[in-house]
Amino acid sequence: MCQPGIQSSPSIWRRVFVASALVLLVGLSGSECCAGGAAPNQGSLRIATFQCDSTPPVGEPVGLGFIPLPETVEHPLLAKGVVLSDAGGTYVMCTIDWMEVHNESYDFLRKQIAAAAGTSVARVAVHCLHQHTAPAIDSSAQQIQLPDDNPRRLATIAYERDTAAKLVAQIHKALKQNQPVTHIGTSKAKVDRVASNRRVEQPDGTIRVRYSSTKDPALQAAPEGLIDPWLRTLSFSRDGTPLAQIHYYATHPQSFYGDARISYDTVGIARERLQQESGVFQMYFTACGGDIGMGKYNDGTREARTALTSRILDAMKGSIADIKLEAAAPVRWQTLPLHFPPRRDPAFAEQANRQLLADNATNDAARLKPAIHLAWIDRMKANGQVQLSCLTIGSVRLLHLPGEPFVQYQLAAQRMQPESFVLVAGYGDCGMGYIGGDRIYTDRGGYEQSYAFSGPCEHLLLSAIETLLAGRGEESAPEEPQTE
Repeated sequence: MCQPGIQSSPSIWRRVFVASALVLLVGLSGSECCAGGAAPNQGSLRIATFQCDSTPPVGEPVGLGFIPLPETVEHPLLAKGVVLSDAGGTYVMCTIDWMEVHNESYDFLRKQIAAAAGTSVARVAVHCLHQHTAPAIDSSAQQIQLPDDNPRRLATIAYERDTAAKLVAQIHKALKQNQPVTHIGTSKAKVDRVASNRRVEQPDGTIRVRYSSTKDPALQAAPEGLIDPWLRTLSFSRDGTPLAQIHYYATHPQSFYGDARISYDTVGIARERLQQESGVFQMYFTACGGDIGMGKYNDGTREARTALTSRILDAMKGSIADIKLEAAAPVRWQTLPLHFPPRRDPAFAEQANRQLLADNATNDAARLKPAIHLAWIDRMKANGQVQLSCLTIGSVRLLHLPGEPFVQYQLAAQRMQPESFVLVAGYGDCGMGYIGGDRIYTDRGGYEQSYAFSGPCEHLLLSAIETLLAGRGEESAPEEPQTE
């Protein structure tokens, strides 16, 4: 929410102008950089790795307002990614230590990354890790909720464009140093005492919520519930030397939140510690963790965070110690558009939400949810769809999903392709919020359905996943590089 007493200032306007200029200048140089820096494709797979700092300025109201104004930075928020290229084209996967990114903001980042890499937007996947110690970015919702000169809106625009400019610059730099990939590797390890299902069913059929931390003995004692206990790893190597390792695990990644501290938290700590110790570039995707958290094993203390981080790091180390190699194969990247149905509940009706925003008595906190929902409604009206994608290399399938999908979709994807090594990333465009099973709309109790802006879509999503994993999606032919 917008903090009271913060006034628009010339310094914020200057930051918006400078960030916009940087995006434009770096974007215009993209074609030249890609032509002169990237090694020409000879049919073999190549990889370039990149990262940049995306930490918000301390004391500025960046983002939608889910977190307090940052007062301290415990860990820098990072954007990390890989650019893969072969005779078929160029493909980018990027993760950001943000809570979420939605709608026009999501599109903006993909376009900037595509332009920098010299590829089409369809061949770019951007995902957040969903730490709750980091901002959520949605310029579409802010246009609906806030006036043009609002300090939060101005600070967010400047931050969004500054992050994009940093990403573009680092991608240009990385493309000059890309390397051949001779092998890919796959591995997995069980994670001990981290994940637990957040929807704890009671004897009477009602649902209690077990958030990411709790001191309630009954919730701590309840079973883990439905989870995927495996951390999975994809490795890229050249003649036995690892070049990059990418990990996937399904849980909300935060151990604490709400104390004005910026942090990449448990999974970021483990990721960066492993990179420092191994000397190998490390990435992490939060998988289908919409209904998964650390609450059974986390009481919100520093000691608990230390233990959770160690368990995640142990799983990462255990996974990379048992990598099975196969020769690098040509990349295949397919997409599939998915139209999410609207919510039909009265509380989610468009007119009801517009009335909330029009009422001057509605405070900033109460205005945030209807603004996000209306931005999603507008997106569906304008585009009518969200793009899912799947990257295939040999026996590996990398599935990229939007929103906060429940773990059931990850488990279903693995059952659909038992002979393949299936890796699923959630938290792409999060404009629709949670994507649960259809039963959440009739559950008594629970939280996730209150922030699910799509109607029942279980069959639609499962069908789309099956289509992509089976290789029946739309071939993403290389388009002209983006120049925006």
